[in-house]
Amino acid sequence: MSITDFLREAEALRRLVCKEEKEAKRRDLTETSSAFHELRDHMNAQLRADIMKAQQQLQKLKNSVFRFQEQLMDVKPSPDVIDKLRATMTDIENSINDFKNTQHQSFEELLKEERTFWQEICAFEKKIDSWALPVKADSRHPPCSDRACVGQKSDWRNLPAEVTALETFLQQTGGRHGGWDEFDHQSFLKVWTKHSGKPLYRQEARLYLPGKTEEDVKLHEEWFLELRHLQDRKREAICKWRASKQRERELQREQRDGDEELRENEAQRLKQEEWRREASERLEAWRSQKTQQREEEREQQLRDEILRRRRAKEERRRQLEVKLLVEDLRRLEEKLQEKHSKEEEQSERLRTLAKLKEKRERELQREQRDGDEELRENEAQRLKQEEWRREASERLEAWRSQKTQQREEEREQQLRDEILRRRRAKEERRRQLEVKLLVEDLRRLEEKLQEKHSKEEEQSERLRTLAKLKEKVEVHISRDPSRLWKPTKVWEERNKEIGPSGTGPVFQIFHRLTIVFFSLSGLDVLDALDVVDKPSLIEWIYSLQVLPTEDKSNLRRCGFRGSSHIGVPYNTSKGPGSPHPYDSGHVAMTYTGLACLIILGDDLSRVNKDACLAGLRALQLEDGSFYAVPEGSENDMRFVYCAACICYMLDDWSGMDCQKAIDYIRRSTSYDSGIGQGAGLESHGGSTFCAIASLCMMGKLQEVFSERELNRIRRWCILRQQNGFHGRPNKPVDTCYSFWVGAALELLDVFQYTNFEKNRNYILSTQDRLVGGFAKWPDSHPDPLHTYFGICGLSLIGEADLRKVHPALNISMRAFECLRQLHGSWRQKCT
Repeated sequence: MSITDFLREAEALRRLVCKEEKEAKRRDLTETSSAFHELRDHMNAQLRADIMKAQQQLQKLKNSVFRFQEQLMDVKPSPDVIDKLRATMTDIENSINDFKNTQHQSFEELLKEERTFWQEICAFEKKIDSWALPVKADSRHPPCSDRACVGQKSDWRNLPAEVTALETFLQQTGGRHGGWDEFDHQSFLKVWTKHSGKPLYRQEARLYLPGKTEEDVKLHEEWFLELRHLQDRKREAICKWRASKQRERELQREQRDGDEELRENEAQRLKQEEWRREASERLEAWRSQKTQQREEEREQQLRDEILRRRRAKEERRRQLEVKLLVEDLRRLEEKLQEKHSKEEEQSERLRTLAKLKEKRERELQREQRDGDEELRENEAQRLKQEEWRREASERLEAWRSQKTQQREEEREQQLRDEILRRRRAKEERRRQLEVKLLVEDLRRLEEKLQEKHSKEEEQSERLRTLAKLKEKVEVHISRDPSRLWKPTKVWEERNKEIGPSGTGPVFQIFHRLTIVFFSLSGLDVLDALDVVDKPSLIEWIYSLQVLPTEDKSNLRRCGFRGSSHIGVPYNTSKGPGSPHPYDSGHVAMTYTGLACLIILGDDLSRVNKDACLAGLRALQLEDGSFYAVPEGSENDMRFVYCAACICYMLDDWSGMDCQKAIDYIRRSTSYDSGIGQGAGLESHGGSTFCAIASLCMMGKLQEVFSERELNRIRRWCILRQQNGFHGRPNKPVDTCYSFWVGAALELLDVFQYTNFEKNRNYILSTQDRLVGGFAKWPDSHPDPLHTYFGICGLSLIGEADLRKVHPALNISMRAFECLRQLHGSWRQKCT
């Protein structure tokens, strides 16, 4: 391990310790880990003391070496000086050996403590595991790990063979100088190095080594060469060991990075769940607050209504009292007037009576004896009538006051009945509202339970599907280098002799119908389709349909061909067709032919759907991929996409085994989350689009890939943008990938996160200003393919005056709406 790697690893460990300390403080684990902190502080103090002690010893050794170097600077050849230097070297070597032994002993003690701690940890782990698992009678202790077994033998026994060989050689041959003293050995090295090891050095060596014979010099040379050989082997072993350690550290670092990513994802998930829970709690609190607020508003309104009614009642009562008072005053005035009139009548009567009395007195004087009795009777009768009138007036006043009090009591009773009725109505409304809210809560709870149950079922179904896919994804390919130079089976078939003439079959040139598709769909996106003769083009496309013969012997070869150069009769009907040994449909031409008919507004009434689907089924292989033609060809993700488009446009998925196609797509997923042309192949932007679009048309995208896998695919696609888009890492930007990768991102719902301005600038930089087409790269010749996909790329980013493109079918949204109406009419006919 180099010093840089050691320091880097030490810094990483220090950051990890700081992070764990912060995590412990955040989780309030300080009280439960006080013993651990005390032990850590004690260990840190002991470590600092050991470091200081080691530094002091090293400083002492350093000073000794410096003194020895100073003595060598002023050395004079004499036996005393040599003895003194030898004594100094001996002291330095003894100090170094003592330091090494001390460190070795401390390391041995640390290893013993580590082994003890590891055994204790294993025991605790076993004890913890035994809490959740039943105890078995034949349970055995886990085997000791390699790390726990370190230190059972001495260090030199565990060293590589090259190192032990060097140490053994030095011990057997007298150390680093081969049994010579250092001065003689250095002289030997000086001469040997000067002559580069040539035999001539021995004559000069005798001058520097007067006490050594030629045989001694020769033996020392052999010893030195052997030493160099062993040292080289030791260095190689150390380099290998360092490389292995570096690989181990890289693996550990990758594992730590992966664990860190998992922890971050888990923390993010927990954070999101906490946020959702808090949002739900806030929502519930807001709802309850709103409900309480509405209830308080209703109660306030009811209180206001009651207060208003009370005030109205008081006002009516006051008005009634005033009215009654006025009535009483009026009656009192009437009574007073009546009384006054009565008094006047009485006074008049009294005057009349006085006159009569005077008259009667005069008469009485005449008839005193006869009239005394009659006068007493009349007076008694008058007094009796006055008493009756007074009693009748009192009874009338009592009846009137009783009636008034009775009417007041009736009004109060009616008001109390109204208040009671309103209270009962309020209670009834509140009860109905509580019942309604309870029913609503029960309904929501039932919906949540159903949703949770459906999610659990979907998750279990997804897990089962993934398990099945994992079983099917395993690919076993045998290595066969000879396939590189052998001809393919298709090439052998094409060169096979047919008949006595010896000429082979002539296959179609599949380009004309594709160029027609690029032209028609491009004009449709440009909203300029009226410049073409639609009826003649429709008739020409129907003439390229490979129809079944009367005996239907060529049913597996039906579809659309790319051109009509092989000499078949011109036929635009639905069938039957003319037999031809080399007439067969092409899966890509069938897709482009159907797309052209839809763009031109045809109702596909003359398309022989059954024959097209039968020919499509015949092209699918066991691994789920498709050939382009029945004779055989390359099979990759492009033709899976064409087959999916054909089934979608004909509204019939019986033309392919969808599960096999899905398995093929899963096997084609690469290590970097992109999708290649097939299993084990490099990720590619075009094949990624074909796979994603096929799954979207099948409606299986969310079932095949989990959300995490979809996020990785999204990331891979987004990373394909430089200024425009490229199809693979470290490849140049290409115009057509502005649609392939852009449409894939649109289907994955993340296209808005790309840089539209850079993409638009690159596409426009590839346009030829003279002919108007788009090229693959700037300053290149334009072609129909890149012109069409350049237009589609501009349509995806919302370029003005361009129709929107359907990202899966690769046709305009106008044509897609026509296709949807066509599907609706077909389904109505079927029902």
